Amino acid sequence: MLVERDQEIERLNRLLFEGAREGSRLAVISGAVTSGKTALLHTLTDAAGARGTRALAAVASTSEQAFPYAVLDQLYQGMPAHLRRARPRPGLQTPPHPHGPDQVDLPVLQEFHRALDELTDESPLLIAIDDVQFADLPSLRCLAYVIRRCRSEALSVVVSRGSLTGATAPALDELLHTPKVCHVRLAPLTVAGVTALLTEELGAEEAERHAAEFHDMTGGNLLLLRGLLDDRFSRLARGPRHTTPGSPVAGELFRQAALSCVYRGGPAHRRVAHGIALLGDATSVPLLSRLIGAEERLVRRSVATLTEVGILHDAHFRSDAVRTALLDDLETDELGPLHHRAARLLHEEGADPVDVARHLLSHEVSEPVEEWIPQALRDAAQHAIAADRRELAMSCLQMADRCSTDEREGLVLQATMVQAMWPFNPLTQMRRLQSLAGPAGSGLLPTPHALHVIIGLLGFGRMGEAAAALEQVSRAAAENPSAELDTGLRSIGLALSSTYPDHPELRPFQHRGELIGPWDDDAPSPDRAPEPPLLTALRALRTVLSRGADGGAVRAAERVLETVQFSDRTVLTAHAALQTLVYADRHAIATLWCDRLIERTSERGAKALLAYFCVLRAQIALRTGQLRDTVRYADRALEELPARGWGVAVGMPLGMLINAHTAMGNHDTVAELLARPVPEGVHRNRFGLHHLYARARHQLATGRQHAALTDFRACGEKLAAWGMDSSAAPAWRLGAAETWLTLNSHERAARLAEEQLELAGEAPSRTRGAALRVLAATRPPAERPALLEEAVEVLRASGGWYEMARALADLADTHKQLGDPDSGRLMTRRALWLADSCGAEELSRSLQRTPGRSALSEAARGSEDTTAFSELSDAENRVASLAASGYTNREIAAKLYITISTVEQHLTRVYRKINISQRRELPASLDFDVAYTA
Repeated sequence: MLVERDQEIERLNRLLFEGAREGSRLAVISGAVTSGKTALLHTLTDAAGARGTRALAAVASTSEQAFPYAVLDQLYQGMPAHLRRARPRPGLQTPPHPHGPDQVDLPVLQEFHRALDELTDESPLLIAIDDVQFADLPSLRCLAYVIRRCRSEALSVVVSRGSLTGATAPALDELLHTPKVCHVRLAPLTVAGVTALLTEELGAEEAERHAAEFHDMTGGNLLLLRGLLDDRFSRLARGPRHTTPGSPVAGELFRQAALSCVYRGGPAHRRVAHGIALLGDATSVPLLSRLIGAEERLVRRSVATLTEVGILHDAHFRSDAVRTALLDDLETDELGPLHHRAARLLHEEGADPVDVARHLLSHEVSEPVEEWIPQALRDAAQHAIAADRRELAMSCLQMADRCSTDEREGLVLQATMVQAMWPFNPLTQMRRLQSLAGPAGSGLLPTPHALHVIIGLLGFGRMGEAAAALEQVSRAAAENPSAELDTGLRSIGLALSSTYPDHPELRPFQHRGELIGPWDDDAPSPDRAPEPPLLTALRALRTVLSRGADGGAVRAAERVLETVQFSDRTVLTAHAALQTLVYADRHAIATLWCDRLIERTSERGAKALLAYFCVLRAQIALRTGQLRDTVRYADRALEELPARGWGVAVGMPLGMLINAHTAMGNHDTVAELLARPVPEGVHRNRFGLHHLYARARHQLATGRQHAALTDFRACGEKLAAWGMDSSAAPAWRLGAAETWLTLNSHERAARLAEEQLELAGEAPSRTRGAALRVLAATRPPAERPALLEEAVEVLRASGGWYEMARALADLADTHKQLGDPDSGRLMTRRALWLADSCGAEELSRSLQRTPGRSALSEAARGSEDTTAFSELSDAENRVASLAASGYTNREIAAKLYITISTVEQHLTRVYRKINISQRRELPASLDFDVAYTA
């Protein structure tokens, strides 16, 4: 099917078969490979037969180009038999003319001329030659001779030729470039032409939908289009499709069509195409020329041809499948040297190191290794790390390590690998980290890299090796002081004092991180350099751990999070700042930042970093009493990073899980968690302290009071020794006080609760609320309500929902003991709702539902009948919620800034709308959140 060729057909028909014209007629059809030249020639020869015109056809070929008169012989074969018998014609064995390959003996020329005269006397004659650029020179000379001398209008000649680029033989030039020649140039199909072609194959609707995609991949090249269509139908024949019906997908047939387009240009043209495939594009012709060892003018010609044929567009491949096919077409022994040469040329031109490395990584570098190669690979690795392309970075570093012969350089490469991959999978780097401990301690590893190794060694509990490396780095810093080394050592000193303070071998290095005086919250003076963000974050964390929720430290941590650009280099900074907010009970802002960082690390696939922030999110959830969230985030932390990848910090995620499951009443689960092996010395760091405290809570909950007391006391002793016995730390005193209460030692319990109250201060906090609750349990029943009500108010203000549920449960029990069952039932319902919301299943089971609750109230709690409640106005809903929560009319009026009379009117309407008769029948689940935000 000829598409978009109507104008050309009409013009050629008019020229060759119609109208009066002196002498013979000659038309030349040119165009890129597979542009439809041959099909157009066939159309013309068919038209000649229909008009009574004799047609003599020939096809020139590169395989016959060296044989004289090969094309002329084909023309003779098309003549009538009497002419073939009567006249001798030159054969393929005719020797070349002694005066040159394009010269022909005069008798041969004259004989061919006479044969054509006889034919044109009988009828009009059309000579059609396909791919005339491949015709042998003697045949071209004969054809030019006849056209020049023939005066008959009955003779028409039409030839097709390939691309117009490149030089032509003199004989062909003589034939094609004369004033009376008509040139017809076939352009690639437009999108409209592709649509018309696809309509025949796919139908009008699919053709309209996908024509632009087909055109983008082929540039309108008919052979490439046919390859895409054939691939589609072959996929249909094999089975289910994985793409949209009609959508182009490059398969084997398309790739073969592309190779055919390239091969038709000849070996030189093919080599240019291979060079472009290797480089990825043809934007730099000089580079391409040097790569394949060809003249620039020849390269430009081939690039133009590849563009014309639809392989390239704006110097880039239209389809990656074509580039892949060209690379696969190269032999292995040819591909390696080309990649090496490309890498060297790109390196010399100062190209992107990643582009240089891409070629180096495509083959194994042979010995001896050129000096520039290891450095080029290191540079590429740094670029890849910055772009978050970790696998590429590792490949570059590994090859650089294989190419390196210098021991110190090899150690730097190993350390860089650890640093690059640690955020993604520490487990794969553990052995490499261990192998670097010795060089770091002996001074073989440069100090900046040694600092990163030290941090890793601390995390895995290799304290002796970390101390040796720190001693070496400290000596180097004393001999050659630098701001970078000083910052690194001070940072590690702060990390030691805040996280690993229980190791004597490391204590000499903690002095660099010691806090001096109160926190300086003022902006730095103009004449003083600003403190590095990592130091600020670590100092803020150390301050909060030692002094509690210091306002200056909290503000500094918030500034760090707001100003530092998050990356692998700043992850320790962000983590320390975020820990500061968590320990200072700034739950809202800490949750916001933690969720952001979880999302970022999850998108990057940085599993280790994701695990670190998930466990912080679990800690936030535990401190706010959201037990289900605690389990969810802690489980995810251990899923992203298995326990052995945490090193001695595994106590943190395990501690969160043990604490939450204990509060939920899942004691069998806790027993399994406590049975998991943990590294030796896990309780000698801050993270492990959470595990020790959680174990104590479990022992208390399961009736092993003396074991619980031992663990609670151990927590207190460690915190005191570490200088962290503040309100930010696990409240071991309250745990011990609760344990003494179960042993009926109210005096000891009261003393510990009062100590915790003093430590917590007057500001509302989760710890203060919990301390008030425990203290109330040590007092006579008559003194408890005031303390418990204060505890509830403090916990409501600070957001400690699980502790608030426990306080409400104690308040309910106290009201019952004091002979006020109505208030007791109200407090029970509030405690029950909170316990259910928090996931405190054991507490929920212990709270018995009020027997006298009406059927309507129970139905409302189960959301079985919400119609009546939907009729309440906002004002009625707020009043009803506070009343259901146990507030008196006076308290409700004060909270909502309305009169007591207005409260009574609202409640009367509420009772009528939801069909109850008294206050105690109000469902506790009635918009509980409103009750606590009013």
